[in-house]
Amino acid sequence: MKHFRIPLLSWALLLAALVMAASTPVYAADTVVWYDGSISGTQVNPQMTTAVNYMVIRRVVVDLSLRTLDAGDADVAQVIPIPAGTTVVAAWLRVITADDANATCDLGYGGSVNAWGDALALDTAAGGILGATHDWVPIYFAAADTIDVVATTDTADVDLDGAKFEVVAVMIQSIDTY
Repeated sequence: MKHFRIPLLSWALLLAALVMAASTPVYAADTVVWYDGSISGTQVNPQMTTAVNYMVIRRVVVDLSLRTLDAGDADVAQVIPIPAGTTVVAAWLRVITADDANATCDLGYGGSVNAWGDALALDTAAGGILGATHDWVPIYFAAADTIDVVATTDTADVDLDGAKFEVVAVMIQSIDTY
């Protein structure tokens, strides 16, 4: 094994670069997990009990007054876990409390952030169903993933900080994964 000697000046330059990088603020999207109870006041999803050949409905209430999502940073809220070997048949959200005007979000997953809804208007009146279509378009997940709500700037850069909504997903586990 060869050993390489790095001159002292190189170490000093590397250290200076790290210090400068650490002092420069970098704004990036935050990922917030809503289904594990780590945010005070949020609901913990019950474990999914799968029965052969039965669909499962997973639901979670997301209260953005507890944790703001920054639209300018495209913050992500992971709201429902998707087990490996599962097909999500449909997903949507139902507004409980409207957010500010022009507040929008996408409803999707890691591979497609708007699979079930693009620029969903969270200023919709209470009871409004967003993202649902009349046609179910099943999406199969070989690996575990999450259903996500992503803050968007589709209409304006409005932070999501007042909406309360229920996210619903209809899933069925593949028969070969039992």
